[in-house]
Amino acid sequence: MQLGHVAVALAVSSYAPEITGGRIDAFSAEAIAVSFVAHWLPNFDVIPIRLGWARDAFHCTWSHSFLFAVLVALILLPINAGWALLGFVSLIIHFLADMPSSVGLPLLMPWKRRFTLNLWADTGHSGWFAFRSTYEQAWTWLLEGGAFVFLFIRAYQVGVWPFV
Repeated sequence: MQLGHVAVALAVSSYAPEITGGRIDAFSAEAIAVSFVAHWLPNFDVIPIRLGWARDAFHCTWSHSFLFAVLVALILLPINAGWALLGFVSLIIHFLADMPSSVGLPLLMPWKRRFTLNLWADTGHSGWFAFRSTYEQAWTWLLEGGAFVFLFIRAYQVGVWPFV
């Protein structure tokens, strides 16, 4: 999933009041920022790969595990409980969004078993080839299109632009 992560992160931000017990408003700048940062955080594992500090196999390891989600939530908890809850949910939803890839996710790290729905072939972690190859697969269009449809329905329900 590439562009679909944008729709998914925005959709998560729309549920901020329900997730945080009313501490954060739906589609607020705070909800969007926390949802986006937390949702994209697992993919920051590409940075050490690009810098040559890690091999390609490092992508989708520790940063795509329940342990990582719990650690991020525990780090955020003393700062802001709403951020911790929203961040945790955003991370879990990120994992679900990545599950259709053939690479699979080691959700139960340190155990290395990978879980996948295997709906599309892994095309790599970054770069033009990975982006282009992702969108040559039908399941990507169906699932990411569905994520954008869900986002628009949610925006309509909440009554935000363009449905004001």
